Amino acid sequence: MKVMLQLAMFIGLGAVAVWAYFRFPRLRPGSLLRAAVHVAVSFVGFALVPAALSWLLPVMNSPAYAPYLVLAFLIPTLTYVLLSWVWLIARVLDLFGGTPRGGHHVSSKS
Repeated sequence: MKVMLQLAMFIGLGAVAVWAYFRFPRLRPGSLLRAAVHVAVSFVGFALVPAALSWLLPVMNSPAYAPYLVLAFLIPTLTYVLLSWVWLIARVLDLFGGTPRGGHHVSSKS
């Protein structure tokens, strides 16, 4: 059951990341460097989630709300990680794709 939840969460948040990629084209990074910086920032944010939770969970009044707090931190950060990878892959495909850019036109008669 735990594996199914993880798989469903990755698929669902991945779908949200792809949706955000197409829905908000102005948020896309304009260069490969910016896309790589987004990936690095998302990893740092995701790495800080356990530290934030270890500080906030003991402060909570009711332990019944702990899963909600964990999901409130996990869902946005994991979505940003997946979205930043979508941005990076799209940038790489855009820059190093197989379509020719520029050059002289070659006629089919030569």
